[in-house]
Amino acid sequence: MNVLENEPQLTLEACKGSMESFELLVVYYEPRIRRMLYSLTQDSQLTQDLCQETFLAAYRALPRMNGEELRFAPWLYRIALNQVRSEWRRHKHVSVVPLSSPPGYGEEAFDDGGEACLVSDEYFEEQVVQRDLIERVMQQLPPTSVMCLLLDAEGFSYLEIAETLQDTLSAVRSRLSRARQAFQRLYRKLEEEGRS
Repeated sequence: MNVLENEPQLTLEACKGSMESFELLVVYYEPRIRRMLYSLTQDSQLTQDLCQETFLAAYRALPRMNGEELRFAPWLYRIALNQVRSEWRRHKHVSVVPLSSPPGYGEEAFDDGGEACLVSDEYFEEQVVQRDLIERVMQQLPPTSVMCLLLDAEGFSYLEIAETLQDTLSAVRSRLSRARQAFQRLYRKLEEEGRS
């Protein structure tokens, strides 16, 4: 069963109490939510905890949702982002960091170069430098900009990002445009500093 094609039906069934439908949604979205959470926290244990709390909160809320109107992905990502915000408010130690995944996280964890990156020192060094630059840039951007960039990188539409962040479409377009420009400007600046 293709979860993405059947998501509206699975969502409806999950809202009516189908554990099987909810589990299919969890299996599909868990690696994506985990990757996003890790990108925001850079802490494997905290990511695990927040991911678990996200799906637990979703499971508890499903019976109160209108399955015919619920758009599952934006709703789930919003829950995950709220978990990060709550953790940050509680402990003030969650820092927003890179777009990278840790080894073994997500289904594409080993797809970004395969054996070539293990054999080629030049490719490996280039990847390390690039990830370091991305991490440093992301640390300098406001958290809302980072969240927009992460959701955009996950393939969300402007409308889905607006829904996830509970913002207007025009605000998201504007924020994402500014975030992309700021990211490029900071990236180029840090890259030039690294060359000199």
